[in-house]
Amino acid sequence: MNIMPSTNPMLQAELFKKPDPNAELHEVAEQFEAIFLNQMLKQMREAKLSEGIFDNQATEKYNSLLDMEQSKHLASSVNLGIADALMRQLSTKLKVE
Repeated sequence: MNIMPSTNPMLQAELFKKPDPNAELHEVAEQFEAIFLNQMLKQMREAKLSEGIFDNQATEKYNSLLDMEQSKHLASSVNLGIADALMRQLSTKLKVE
């Protein structure tokens, strides 16, 4: 008896695919890279030489949120090598193959 008679073959392959053990490790390494980039952007903002005309708490909050989103985007799109180095080091310790 066929349980899924009208299911798309691509969907069936996706349903029965084995999970990638490195996927979670890669995600965590990428998140660490984003945290590193966020700290770097934050320090760059604090190193400004003068105050702007419209600087207040709202713009500081906006800039911190903007830095957080930019760091997430950079970590996923630009290869800095931090996530790769963490993957290499932690995958040997966790015995993930």
